Amino acid sequence: VGSEMCIRDRHTINKTDVGRGFFVAEKMSEVFEMYDVSLDHIGRGRGAMLLHTDKGVRQLRATTVGEKRLQAEYEFKEHMYQAGFWHIDRLVKNVEEELITYDRYGNPFVMRMYFDGREMNVNNKNEILLAVDNLVALHRAGRKVWQEIDRDMQIRERNDVKRRNREMKRVHNYIARQSPKREFEALFMQAFPYFYAQGLRCEQAKAEITEDTHMGYCHGTYNHHSVLVCGSADNRYIATINFEKYHIGNQLQDLYYFIRKTVEKNGYTYALLTTILEQYQLGIPLRQADVEYICGLYRYPEKFYKLSNQYMNGAKTRISPKMVEKLNRIIEEEEKKQALLEKLSGYNISKK
Repeated sequence: VGSEMCIRDRHTINKTDVGRGFFVAEKMSEVFEMYDVSLDHIGRGRGAMLLHTDKGVRQLRATTVGEKRLQAEYEFKEHMYQAGFWHIDRLVKNVEEELITYDRYGNPFVMRMYFDGREMNVNNKNEILLAVDNLVALHRAGRKVWQEIDRDMQIRERNDVKRRNREMKRVHNYIARQSPKREFEALFMQAFPYFYAQGLRCEQAKAEITEDTHMGYCHGTYNHHSVLVCGSADNRYIATINFEKYHIGNQLQDLYYFIRKTVEKNGYTYALLTTILEQYQLGIPLRQADVEYICGLYRYPEKFYKLSNQYMNGAKTRISPKMVEKLNRIIEEEEKKQALLEKLSGYNISKK
């Protein structure tokens, strides 16, 4: 069944949706016809089209990623699926066995398997625990794939503290030369010595973990945006998406990233942090050195660093008031963060 006909025959769609859906189907007909699916209707996702087909939900998204990287992603996800990590947004090849499909204007698109679900509720403890269990499953499969298939693949360091500190210092030096200084720039200069000193301490005291302890494939950005809660209330499962920054490295980086994003969304609650740690180690044992490693990652002034980069890469003629709001929020939340880290540094994993 062709994509246009499917949309015409969809009686439950209102007139507005029919017009929109028909326009999309007409414009993208060459792309849809390149895949072995029958289209029911089209939805919208984050910067992508969600296609409801006879073979399940598919995501169609424009891409700037090259064929080589996409082929690596395809093979990685196929290996993860074979290792038992099933609910993953695997790439779908078109009828010509290619990963990239071009529309009539020459724009490249890729299709991925997708899921009928919603993002994890970052304030729901049960869903948080489901996401932690899913992270354990991801890490087990990721370690297996790396050890058995991709052992020769390059290990990537995604927390290059020394490089980040150099970038922060470069922004500081640039702002120092500006005169007069606007509100954001003046506030940045006041806050810089404190946050930069933190960065230097992290650089000097960076914990080292042996490669055979937690090495394997990492998600790269494992947070509530990458976790879909699917299924019914009595049979829920987690699907994992957004693998744009997957890499081989220390998998505790994923755990740290999930902790940071989730705990901060819940007001820096220490009890939630320890609950996440304890849930994770039910599946993958942690050592005291691992907690110290996570604590070390968390100590880095991540938000200040990112805001400094945002300033440097943005337009200098007009600084958005939101930049000032963000910086004030970072400064205000710092006391909560440090109190949390003080408790975490005293966490004794041997007693859990």
